[in-house]
Amino acid sequence: MIDEHGRLAGIVSRCDLLKVFVRSDHDIEHEVRVEVLTRSLWMDTSRVQVTVEDGVVTLSGRMTLRADTRIALWMTWQTNGVVDVIDELTWDRDNTPAGEWR
Repeated sequence: MIDEHGRLAGIVSRCDLLKVFVRSDHDIEHEVRVEVLTRSLWMDTSRVQVTVEDGVVTLSGRMTLRADTRIALWMTWQTNGVVDVIDELTWDRDNTPAGEWR
């Protein structure tokens, strides 16, 4: 940072900029499970496991529709504090058009 006289007043680190987005793994897991899967997608999450370690979310288990897995993954990526998403989801029925998301 430069002051009004053009002198160095301080340094802003990457950590300083990112700490606004740092959230506990527990908070991220709760938001993905409650806000993304349950409230937004209206899903029964009993067959889906959500684990978070250092901001990396792993979605595993089984969902009814393949298209729902794609939406869940995309919405999880949009959650503040998520740094990566690992897809270990399977589905009962592939309802995607031929050639899509393959």
